Amino acid sequence: MRRIAQETINRVLEEVDIFEVVSQYVDLKKRGKNYFGLSPFRSETKPSFSVAPDKNMWYDFGSGQGGNAVQFLIEYEKISFSEAIRSLAEKHNIEIIEVGDEQQSNLYDQLYEIHNLANLFFINNLSTKKGIKAKSYMKDRFFDDTIIKKFSLGFASDAWDELYNELKEKFDNEVIEKSGLFSKGKKGYLDRFRNRIMFPFFSPSGKVIGFSGRSLSEKEDVKYLNSPETLLFQKSKVFYGSYQTMPEIRKQNYVLLVEGQTDFLRLYEKGFTNVLATSGTAFSSKHAVALNKYTNRVILTYDSDNAGINAAIRTGYILMQNGFEVRVLDLGNELDPDDYFKLKENNNTSFKQLIKEAVHPINYIIVKKNILSKGASDRSKFLNESIEEIKLVKDVIIRNDLIKRLSNELGVIESEILNRFGQISPRKVKASKVTDAEETSIRNFDSKSDIAQLEILKLLIHNAALADKINISLFDNKLCYNIVKSIKDHKGSYNNVAQLLEFIGNSPEERNLVAALAVDRPEKENELIILNDCVKTLEDISIKKEISQIRNQIRIAEDNNQSLDTSLIRKLEELQKKVS
Repeated sequence: MRRIAQETINRVLEEVDIFEVVSQYVDLKKRGKNYFGLSPFRSETKPSFSVAPDKNMWYDFGSGQGGNAVQFLIEYEKISFSEAIRSLAEKHNIEIIEVGDEQQSNLYDQLYEIHNLANLFFINNLSTKKGIKAKSYMKDRFFDDTIIKKFSLGFASDAWDELYNELKEKFDNEVIEKSGLFSKGKKGYLDRFRNRIMFPFFSPSGKVIGFSGRSLSEKEDVKYLNSPETLLFQKSKVFYGSYQTMPEIRKQNYVLLVEGQTDFLRLYEKGFTNVLATSGTAFSSKHAVALNKYTNRVILTYDSDNAGINAAIRTGYILMQNGFEVRVLDLGNELDPDDYFKLKENNNTSFKQLIKEAVHPINYIIVKKNILSKGASDRSKFLNESIEEIKLVKDVIIRNDLIKRLSNELGVIESEILNRFGQISPRKVKASKVTDAEETSIRNFDSKSDIAQLEILKLLIHNAALADKINISLFDNKLCYNIVKSIKDHKGSYNNVAQLLEFIGNSPEERNLVAALAVDRPEKENELIILNDCVKTLEDISIKKEISQIRNQIRIAEDNNQSLDTSLIRKLEELQKKVS
């Protein structure tokens, strides 16, 4: 089978009119500068389906879905991406350029080879003088040579084109560009990964398909940098460590799901070998589909800070909606799995006890969000929001269990929940200060930090030039981080939101969030004021988080009877002055 060339895809996204496409299926009426009609995906009596011709996109307020013309056809006609492109190209007289099997097969082989050679290069670097700092970092984190070797950890030196010079004679420019290992600057190709400890991702057959690099520089904005989407590496389907741990996950029939590579390696080193890491990527339904091939039981072992709690809530719902049995492990004290084992009072026995005590996501949300201590109005609001999520659960047994659990935990009779269940639609729009469009995709963005990040993201969607004013390291919400990074990486490469949506990748959650925020345009004259206010909010939160981390370091030192680093004390005092 031949594939459609990127040139054709770009022309379809540029030239096809979204109004012309959607109006063939939906009766649209103009309201302001946009058009509205009854949703073609749901049964409704009031129009909540919007088409924005100036952005070349559509958005369904009721379901929280959105996209461009290609994604509309995929959703409506239930066809593949290539079928949708072909259909639109033929109708609009756009030449369909194809690439043959032989060329594509050869490209895949070369991409596997270049990743393999890059991995060997990084591994070798670790044993040279250039890798002393990386080796020291790993030693400080208590990772021994067995772990380093088993997971093929390596080091990318702080050179602009060291890897490129090693590989440029072996591969042509197409392979160099499509590997994701390099970026192209004014002076030619540059190494994407520099001064980073390298964690390779493997395919199920053991081939290297991508990398995640941990910066060794405290000045670097991006602490962890992953390979971009390539023909080999699709972030919404890949877990770090899967090649090494999937047999054990099958054997034990459950997985400990963590966020980062160091958390993964710490648990593996401690003997908990049924572990996987999402490696900084927001969990999606595609992750769930991939994971379901090995087990349908998950214990979420995320960081216990605010960002980790919100991520666990979102992931828990996605897993349950895809038929998984889910529990959430609470490490407490804003610890992550790596930090947990640094405290002398913690060991394998205590962690096994935490596994046994892991709670159901509903119980976890109620405790972490202090639902029972809130007023009747807030508890009622929480119940409605929970029902909206539960209605997306396909398995009737899981759905009934969730209803009973809500009834028991909230003290609400089951018949009342069932009555509301019949009245509330999935992802129903609820009233609040944000727009209707935002409600469907932003339900769990309830912290001060999340709200500030959403406001900045909305500004960037409508004005990408503002991205230059943003320090991406301030974003700890993974959804927002990934989208902002896409905007920064592709600034100047797209002309409207429809084209931006294609750069977002294969994550429906990210795409729908962009579509939701794109519907409402911020006031142009106030955008800098809003931006500066939100950035200041995030900076203050970041400082407070750093204060918490330093206090934790001091506590660990005290628990282990180590002498205190006076520079830490001074830094703590300086930071406290900034937020006082």
